[in-house]
Amino acid sequence: MSRSIVVTGAAGFIGSWTIKQLLENGWTVTAFDRTPDDSKLRSIAGDGPADAVTWRAGDIAEPDDVNALFRAAAPEMVIHLAAVLIPVCRDDPVTGARIDVIGHINIFEAAADAGCHHVVYASSAAATARGNNGALKTVYGTYKHWNEEYAATRLHDRGIASVGLRPAIVYGPGRESGATAFVNDAIAAAVAGEDYLLPTRWCHRVEYVEEVAETFVRCAETEIRGAHASDITENLTDEHDLIAALQSAIPGCRITAPTQGKPGSPGTADCSPLAGLIGPLNHISLNAGVVATVVGMRARAPGT
Repeated sequence: MSRSIVVTGAAGFIGSWTIKQLLENGWTVTAFDRTPDDSKLRSIAGDGPADAVTWRAGDIAEPDDVNALFRAAAPEMVIHLAAVLIPVCRDDPVTGARIDVIGHINIFEAAADAGCHHVVYASSAAATARGNNGALKTVYGTYKHWNEEYAATRLHDRGIASVGLRPAIVYGPGRESGATAFVNDAIAAAVAGEDYLLPTRWCHRVEYVEEVAETFVRCAETEIRGAHASDITENLTDEHDLIAALQSAIPGCRITAPTQGKPGSPGTADCSPLAGLIGPLNHISLNAGVVATVVGMRARAPGT
């Protein structure tokens, strides 16, 4: 008998890759999103696996919708990915709080009420302080930091064990939006044979989406005690590394970087909580991830 799991934010980039991995591992998946759209999942996993997913539409910020989801799915655990990203939280912080904070609360409360005591959720590298003054840099990061604190309190109040994973710059086939989508944009331009100037100099942790999805699934499949939050990788990459990887994959591509400005500080990453929970982490190199993304983009190009 397969095990039952709920994935929120299921129509999104990381959600679709996570569902693909769950299906390959034999899970029964109930996918939750405001607008059920499995087109990304179908492009990644194929029609057969996608047909096995049960979709439910609803608003993550509405307790009735979330409670109905848990009653219908009766999940053993949940992977909570639903969120709006940096631009929305910056420009419309009320909507950002409604989805990213109230939605997070609703998942934890519904899980506790349903007897589901294992939640894996997406925090963010933005949830940790960066820079000399130790301050958070974005509204989005502030919300994600609060979510980690809330998860810790609900362990004590309601017995919910949890893991909050902090993806950084995630790239791969299927990413279309977000403040850090420029890695995908650069790869897409290289595939199309177009000129592309990276929007900024940068030095940060860059993670291929399949690596991130696998980490979420491994956390779901591991017995968890306590409330944990962890980075996914500690490896730093900059614009020159990306351009070199693209030149290796597509010789002669016309991707360039700004010559002015200084890269922002990525802060200090700590993967030890995650390694302590699930064992050695499987990091996909930038070169391998760029090649996989190029192959995926070419396979999905019109007329192929």
